[in-house]
Amino acid sequence: MPCNVDPEVARSVAQAAAQLAELGAHVEQIDPGFEDPQEISTGLWFAGAWTVWNTLSADQQALTDPDFRAQALLGEKLSLLDVQRLHLRRGALGTHMRQFMQRFDLLITPSVAVPAFEARPAGHSAMDSAAMLGWTPFSYPFNLTQQPASTVPCGLTAAGLPIGLQFVGPMFGDALVLRASRAYEAVRSGDLDFKRPVTLAR
Repeated sequence: MPCNVDPEVARSVAQAAAQLAELGAHVEQIDPGFEDPQEISTGLWFAGAWTVWNTLSADQQALTDPDFRAQALLGEKLSLLDVQRLHLRRGALGTHMRQFMQRFDLLITPSVAVPAFEARPAGHSAMDSAAMLGWTPFSYPFNLTQQPASTVPCGLTAAGLPIGLQFVGPMFGDALVLRASRAYEAVRSGDLDFKRPVTLAR
């Protein structure tokens, strides 16, 4: 899955991978082999927003923020066939990742691709897929595939902004994700208890 990652973020995540290897994990750099599913995620979100929009009265619609209104109106443009095709593509992505995860216990990625940025008010830019999710390409793929994920701090930018490391497990592998997150967190905080074995295996 090609993605532009800020160099400071990429460097911190690479250092985290090296620390995991020192813990005993076998670490391998690999592309999970799917195209960016942003269109699937936002398309289903927009369709859902349009559904919710139509449960609201005119007075309630007038109170919604401009981003939600814009998302709902984008959802209005999707036909039933469009939505069904998005569901089929989501299912195919989930199948692909379940097969991929038969070879690996965990994936690690940046939590987000860019350093933390200032909060932006609703309506700050025209609504489209990139405006909605372009800054977080490592989150929505696994929302779609229903894989558990966690984020743990792994460093700071030169400006002192936090950088996160994401652990992604196989479907239903929540306990493994939490164990790996705790093992890494303990190393970063310097309180790893060497009297208790730490394992990243299933």
